Amino acid sequence: MGEPTLYNPANLREDDLIANFVVRTKTFEKIFKDIRTSVMRYPEKHYLIQGQRGMGKTTLLLRLKYEVARTEELKDWLVPVFFNEETYDVTSLSSLWERILRYLDEYFDTNGEYYDYTEQFVDKEDYERLCFKFLIEKLHEREKKLIIFFDNFGELFLDNLREKEKRRLREILIECNDIRIIGASAVVINDLHDYSQPFFEFFHIIYLDGLTKEETYELISKLQEDCPQARRIDIKRHKAKIDTLAVLTGGVIRTIMMLYQVLLDDPNGKALEDLEKVLDKATPLYKHRIEDLPTQQRRIVDVIAKKWDAVSAKEIAAEIREDGKKAQTKLISAQLAQLEKNNVVEKKATTTKNHLYQLKERFFNIWYLMRNGDRRDRKRVARLTKFLEMWYDDEDSFDAFVKSHISSLRSGKYAPASALLLVDALVNSDKFDPNKLDDLIEETSNVLREEERKYLPNLENRKISLALRSYKEENLERAINLLSNVRKTEAYLLLSKIFTDLQQIEEAKAVLDKIDQISNEWLNLLFLLCNSLNYYDALFRIVEVSTDLKPEHKEQVLGDAYLNQQVWDLALEHYYKALDLGMDQVLKKIKFIYELKGDWKKTEEVLIHGVEKGVISRGELYTFLAFTKEDFTSLAEWLSNAPKDGDYYFFKGFSALEKQDRKGDLNINITSSYFRKAVDLYAKHDPNNVLREIAYSFLLIGLIEEVKDLSASKELLMEIESYDIITSSKPLKLIKAFILIWEGGYYSEYIEQLFNDVDKDHYDVFNDVLILLLSRHQYHLLYNNFEKYPTLKELFKPTYYALMTLLKDEMPNEIIKMGEELKVPVEEILQKVKQMKVAYKLN
Repeated sequence: MGEPTLYNPANLREDDLIANFVVRTKTFEKIFKDIRTSVMRYPEKHYLIQGQRGMGKTTLLLRLKYEVARTEELKDWLVPVFFNEETYDVTSLSSLWERILRYLDEYFDTNGEYYDYTEQFVDKEDYERLCFKFLIEKLHEREKKLIIFFDNFGELFLDNLREKEKRRLREILIECNDIRIIGASAVVINDLHDYSQPFFEFFHIIYLDGLTKEETYELISKLQEDCPQARRIDIKRHKAKIDTLAVLTGGVIRTIMMLYQVLLDDPNGKALEDLEKVLDKATPLYKHRIEDLPTQQRRIVDVIAKKWDAVSAKEIAAEIREDGKKAQTKLISAQLAQLEKNNVVEKKATTTKNHLYQLKERFFNIWYLMRNGDRRDRKRVARLTKFLEMWYDDEDSFDAFVKSHISSLRSGKYAPASALLLVDALVNSDKFDPNKLDDLIEETSNVLREEERKYLPNLENRKISLALRSYKEENLERAINLLSNVRKTEAYLLLSKIFTDLQQIEEAKAVLDKIDQISNEWLNLLFLLCNSLNYYDALFRIVEVSTDLKPEHKEQVLGDAYLNQQVWDLALEHYYKALDLGMDQVLKKIKFIYELKGDWKKTEEVLIHGVEKGVISRGELYTFLAFTKEDFTSLAEWLSNAPKDGDYYFFKGFSALEKQDRKGDLNINITSSYFRKAVDLYAKHDPNNVLREIAYSFLLIGLIEEVKDLSASKELLMEIESYDIITSSKPLKLIKAFILIWEGGYYSEYIEQLFNDVDKDHYDVFNDVLILLLSRHQYHLLYNNFEKYPTLKELFKPTYYALMTLLKDEMPNEIIKMGEELKVPVEEILQKVKQMKVAYKLN
């Protein structure tokens, strides 16, 4: 088969094209049946065949044209016209009629009579209409009708028509029963999918997908019928090779025909070598395709091709920079829409708006990686090729294949580059057991030069990687099997972790005993395992003999070990050694130990040291001075020179609150202004600071207890909820419940959940919620929850008996159970009920 036939089927002789037309037969039969059974008494349905380049659109159009010309019942009245994909002169409606008239001149051998007649229409305003009218008249005279097989119908013709011409053509095709169009396009024609355009849903679209494996065999079988027997390919023998390249080509007919030529030239070659040859043949086509793209689209294609798997517009934007700035996602999306229209990329819809994109023709992606990617990209394609070759080859078992391949390696005739690619594919394949590849790695190494051996895949790392995946998938038996012969520290650690999870403690310890060196990278995992197993002797031994560990890391992990065993003095000894070696982070752990020992002087010294070193925040020091030591004088000194951040304003507010509380002279405006500034700064610079929720609590409590402004409280509550802080803060949950009850929302599911989640840490706030319910006369609601949750009754016994006092007429025997020691607390609660009714204006 000659080279031109790959790119221009029209150059084939008619008989050859028909003889070799063995795929797309169902599509052909469907369209031709419609043509044959339609007498065009009325305007007929028009077709558009759509598919990417090389899918067989031109061949299908030619096959239809030839069949029309050969069919007795059609050729007497139906004239088939074929416009190929290089018909560059038909760019307007009038030029279409001109071209058809020229065609009819040749068809009827008129010596140019029809086209020459249009000379008298030149320079007339209605030139196009006159040409069309004349064309129809001649068809009627001859008692003929036209069927136009129009290749590249969208890009070369329809896209070039003016809006007025498009509407005119639509009118003609709707009303005229003398002309029928069977078009083909490699690009998506927007007019067919945009309801505002004249040709919206006008054509019946037939999509051409890639050939299946069965169709590929059928095509290649047909292609070699005319070959000499000695030159024919043993398709059964090369099943794996054909399957491999058929999948990678995406079933594109043009590329498969290239494949056929390669197989014909080298029937004993390997699939990877075949792939290289096909890539060479495809280079003119693909090079032209990529160079025709605008610069921005070319960059997008580069990212998508190198990713291989489908990617989102956001991921693409992250890879493209314009003058040092990342590209905008919306601009990338616009370019992707154009690339999709032109069948360069395909969109994979997701359940969200973030759809994924990949190159539509996978072989184009392969060509790009092999010709433009770095070594890693080319190896990725090679792995895929080899993997697919073996995946579809069911003649031999994997063990037999490996044995045969090792024999080939030992023969000394195997190409080193191919050996390296193959072993890389096998090691990185999920299909094959890596435990069976040790000999293969060794034999492959023997055929490589010294400088090539560095590219050998690391089989032990692969085993560890697969074992880790198996561990995550809870396939512990496979993970253990993979790690059984790996002599690396990380393998021992993972194996010990698996045995620990299985509660096989002695086996876990035995594996740790095999470790004789540890690096900083794995030190933390070793510590966690030894801590979990309470096997600190192993930790001390390994740390002592490890030469790669930095001294400060040794001292830190030893300090951690003694800290967990509550041996405070030895922990401090090692932490201070680590500190002397420059590991300032241990100051936090030193502070923790002094806090546990209740040594506030040392705690403060360490906190100050940590602030000076930048490893402990000023907020931690302020918190200690305010909440633990209650030293507001020292706190004020620190705040006087502190940066004006969220912590500064929080503790200014807290100090003011404490001072006012001491004097009994509360000024809510002063404290609230500090806390307001604190929450605003936290929101902007430190949203996860725990003091933020406390500041909000103080603000809400001020509005509730001092200002007693329900509307302002609700507004602030909405602000807090917009930050999703309440869900993680028990005090704010209780304050929210107080506001809901204040407003009259007694039976909400939210309040019900609080009764089920009571604790001692927030006793006062929770008790205020219960007292507010009493103030709201929600006696039975409260009683039902006391009965439902016994812990609630036990924890809030004075409040319970205050309720029983209010229900003494209904439950006279219950109040009798109250002890005398509760009389005063109960009276105080009842007094607070009255005060709340007045303060919060409750009925």
